Amino acid sequence: MKNICKIYGLLLLFTIVSCGKQLNVFPTTSEVDGNVIKNLQGAKTALNGVYYLFADAGLDNNKNPSILWCNVNEITPSELSGSMTYPYGGSVITSHSYNSTTSGIGDIWNYSYKIVNAANGFLKNIATANSILADDKKEMIVEAKFLRAYANAELLFYYAQYNDTTSPYGIIIRKDFTTTDNTTLPRSSVKESYDFILSDLDDAIAGLPDMNKQNYYTNIWAAKLLKARVLMVRATSSDDAQVIGLCKDIITQSPFTLEDSTKDIFLSKGLNSNEVILGIKPYANDIFKYNEYLYFTDAIASDSMVSNFANDPRSNWVYQPKFSNYLGADMNLITKYFSGTVKNSSPTATSSVSYAMRLTEAYLLEAEAITESGGNLNDAKTLLKTVLAHAGFTDFSNVDAENSAAGLQLMIVKEEMKNFVGEAGQDWLAVRRLPFTTLQKLIPTITSKTLLLLPIPQDEITKNIKLKGMQNPGYGN
Repeated sequence: MKNICKIYGLLLLFTIVSCGKQLNVFPTTSEVDGNVIKNLQGAKTALNGVYYLFADAGLDNNKNPSILWCNVNEITPSELSGSMTYPYGGSVITSHSYNSTTSGIGDIWNYSYKIVNAANGFLKNIATANSILADDKKEMIVEAKFLRAYANAELLFYYAQYNDTTSPYGIIIRKDFTTTDNTTLPRSSVKESYDFILSDLDDAIAGLPDMNKQNYYTNIWAAKLLKARVLMVRATSSDDAQVIGLCKDIITQSPFTLEDSTKDIFLSKGLNSNEVILGIKPYANDIFKYNEYLYFTDAIASDSMVSNFANDPRSNWVYQPKFSNYLGADMNLITKYFSGTVKNSSPTATSSVSYAMRLTEAYLLEAEAITESGGNLNDAKTLLKTVLAHAGFTDFSNVDAENSAAGLQLMIVKEEMKNFVGEAGQDWLAVRRLPFTTLQKLIPTITSKTLLLLPIPQDEITKNIKLKGMQNPGYGN
């Protein structure tokens, strides 16, 4: 694995000075392991470093501190779902023509294992920090476990046979900080992978607060929603009931509420929205996301995305056409996060915010689980119509007229693809839950089930002798 004993580059840590003030961000040693936690403040600083890896903090092309979340967590999943593409020659991700040596195929892999390793380093060192009160230590430990679970879930969703709990092709479970003594580890089974992730999440649910200091720190509801997301992907016989129960609890008992207009989350409220369960706070004057979507236009709306948004009230703000001199034609730029028009938009503090979890996901996961479990379709319809109403719809006749579970599930998945496009990967997770023949109608470039998984990066296969013969089926070894 890259970055075995160190997290190279800039490990960005931050401390909250007081409510309402900007984050104070400062560089520190690239060593994650070591005897660095002496007291509560040191523990907070170290844990904040894990959060900043979660946000994918780093440097932009001009060496400015930036949050790079959108590259790994927004663009890649939406390219996989067919909603985004690279306009200057196409994207091998969108066309699903990747292999184990494709550039960028390991971005999610490297991002996730950095978080896992940093979380493990934190957990190792806080265990011996005896000057910290037990309650403070317990809460920080479960925060680190949540972040580790999030990263391991990403690895499972993208690089493992997530839909077969009997498969040996799970993730590499790293329970300890990686050193030269434990670099090479084998893949665990899919069942073992799920069990490890869910164990971390159960610990997080048991120990996290109802609300944390800010909504860019995790809380019990984020842990419950992540558990629902994981169970929805696992999809064993008992999982639908658990998903329904978790989502009902989040919807009825959490302090979060849907925005009257979904549009307001992205274009005006940002982290101040009461719908945001877990967000990603940018640096002051962070323009990385703006550059990716509107300046360099590295990801634009695909024709498939435009077609999916036909007659959708969001179509006039989620993307906008702009003439490209290079292409000699209009291309549809992603404007989900940017107010104004593509001709006069500029980056703002709100436009640089990203979203790991919103309350809308609980509504749609519950609705989808109801359709899969043979539940009351009217209950699922009510949940779907609630989400659509907040997105600007007023006519629900097509939802009311759908009387089959399969047809309603397809409607829900299409809404997940639109609601979460360019957000945190829920669009790609959702479309893969459809029957394969239905999925292929939405994404014709997926010609084989092999392509539902990404290959483990070839450099990892080469370096880790215990992965010999354990590349994902269909990609060679």
